[in-house]
Amino acid sequence: MENQRHILLIGLIAILAVLYIKWTEFSTDPANAIQTQATQQAVQSDLPDLPVDANSQTSDELPSLDVATSESLPAIPELQVVNDLSTVITVETDMIVAHINTVGGVIERLELKEEPVSLEQPDQGFPLLHKTSNDIFVAQDGLLSARKAPSHQTHYRSSQSNYVLGAAEQVKVPLTYVSEEGITFTKTLTFSSNSYVVAIDYAVLNGSDTAWTGYQYAQFSRSIPEDSGGGFGRLPSYTGAAIYSTEEKYQKIDFDDLDDLQKKPVNGKIGLQVETDNGWVAMLQHYFVGAWIPNDGVKKFYSSISTDGTKQYRVGLKDTQATVVQPGEVGQFSVRAYLGSKQQSRLKQLEDDGVDGLALTVDYGMLTFIADPLFTALTWFHKVVGNWGWAIILLTIAIKALFYPLSAASYRSMGKMRKLQPRLQTLKERYKDDRQKYQMEMMALYKKEKVNPAGGCLPMLIQIPVFIALYWVLLESVEMRQAPFALWWQDLSAKDPYYVLPVLMGLSMFFMQKLNPAPMDDIQKKVFMIMPFALTFLFMTFPQGLVLYWVVNNLLTMAQQWFNYKQQESK
Repeated sequence: MENQRHILLIGLIAILAVLYIKWTEFSTDPANAIQTQATQQAVQSDLPDLPVDANSQTSDELPSLDVATSESLPAIPELQVVNDLSTVITVETDMIVAHINTVGGVIERLELKEEPVSLEQPDQGFPLLHKTSNDIFVAQDGLLSARKAPSHQTHYRSSQSNYVLGAAEQVKVPLTYVSEEGITFTKTLTFSSNSYVVAIDYAVLNGSDTAWTGYQYAQFSRSIPEDSGGGFGRLPSYTGAAIYSTEEKYQKIDFDDLDDLQKKPVNGKIGLQVETDNGWVAMLQHYFVGAWIPNDGVKKFYSSISTDGTKQYRVGLKDTQATVVQPGEVGQFSVRAYLGSKQQSRLKQLEDDGVDGLALTVDYGMLTFIADPLFTALTWFHKVVGNWGWAIILLTIAIKALFYPLSAASYRSMGKMRKLQPRLQTLKERYKDDRQKYQMEMMALYKKEKVNPAGGCLPMLIQIPVFIALYWVLLESVEMRQAPFALWWQDLSAKDPYYVLPVLMGLSMFFMQKLNPAPMDDIQKKVFMIMPFALTFLFMTFPQGLVLYWVVNNLLTMAQQWFNYKQQESK
C-alpha cells in the first residue's frame, strides 16, 4: 500500500509538472506582442500601401483560378461611380474602429473598443487586425476572373474617408473600380451596431459587350506572432487556423501543420483543400477570432504560404461555381467576416442564425461536455451577483455541495486512517528491518478495523475531470479578461500583482495537509512539506480567477474535513 501511495504521489507531481510545462510552453498571450507594437506606432504608419497590381490574376498572393460557368444572376439597380481617391478609410461603430486601405479595400487594422489593450489604456481598443513591419494579420478578399477583376491588390475609389455609425443601425462603405472594358465593380462593406460581423458585397455591372465570368475569394493573411515560443508565465492558448465543415466538423490547423501541408502534397494537391456546402474558416488566438463565413453555395477552403519578406500564412475560401454576368446585367457576390472576441453569447447567437460550430473556437478540449454546463452555471451566477469573482466563488461552493456525499466518504476514510496512525507507527518501528512483514501486518490491521486506505483517494479522483474542466473555463473564457473582482484584483485573467492570492493558496494547502493523515514514509513527509511552497511559486503566474477558485476550494475542503472529523469524534 505504501508503494501505491508512492505511485500516486509521483503521478501527482508529474501532472503538476506537465501542467506547468504546458503553461510556460506557450507563455504570454501572443496578442501581448501585438498590442505592444500597436501602442508604439501611429495608426497611419501601420497602413502602408500594398503593391498595386490591378489587373493581374497570377500573383502568388492570390488563390488559383478555377474555370466554371453558371447561369447569370438577376440584375440589381445600377450603382453610382465616384471619382475621389483616399488612402485610408476610417469606420467607427459602437463596437469597433476599422481602417480600410483603398488598395484592395482591405481591413488592415481593426480595434475592438470593448476590449481595451490594457487596464492602463482603457481608450485604446485591442488591435485584432494589424499591419506592422514585423507582424501582420489582415483580412483580404476580392474577385477572380480570366479577365480583369479587382483583387486585394487593386486600387479602389471612395467618396469619403471617414464613416461614423452614430444612431443608425448600419453604416455602408462603398468602393468602386472600373476596368478598361467598362465593367464597374462596387465593393460595399457593411458594419452594424452591437456586432462584430462585417458584411462584404460585390456588385458587378457588366458594361462590356461580352459575358464576364468570375469567382469570389476571402482570406486571412498573418505572420506568426513574435515571441510565440516559450517564456515564463505564458498561457497555454492556441494561435493558428481552424476550419469547420459539414463533413469533418471542427479542425484546428496550426502553423506547423500549414507548413507540412505546403511541403507534402495530399492526393496530388498542395496545401489545404476542403470542399463543403456549409462551414467557415478562421484564424484564432487567445480570446479572439477572425472568421470568414460564406453566405451560400459550395465553397473550397484553402491555405497557402508566402515567403516574401515576413513569412505569411493564409487560410481562406473561394467559390467552386463561377458567376456569369451577361452584358448589361449586374452580378453579385457576398461573404461575411466575424472579427471580434470569443464572447460566447455572440458566437451562439450566430449559431442560432445558422452558422454552425463557431462557438467551438472557445476550446475547452476533451472535457467540453463538462465545461459547457460549468460556464452556463458561471454565467447564471454572474447575472445574479454582477461580478465574475463572486460568480467563481459561488460556482465553487455549488460544486463542493454537489460532490459533498463523495467528499464526506473520503473524509470519513481519512478520519479512520488518522486514528490508526499511532498503531501504524508502532508496526513500522517493530518491523523496520522486515519490509514484507510490515506490509502484511499493515494490511491485516486495515482488514481488522475495516479501513480501506484507498477510500480517501477514489472519491477525489472522480472529481478531477470537473476540476480540470473548470480550469479551462476560467482560462479560455474572454469574459474573464479585465473582469474586476475587488480591491486590487481588477483583472481576473491577469496574475495577482501583490501575490496575495497565491500566498493564501499555499497557506490553505499547508493547513489542509495538517488535517490529513500524516504519511508514514519520511520521503513522503518531506515532499508534502515542500508542495505548498512549490505550488505557491507556480501559482504566482496564474490568472487571479484560477487562484481565487483554488483558494476557495481549499478553504471549503478544510471546512468539510473539520466538520466530518468532529462528527466522527462525537460518535
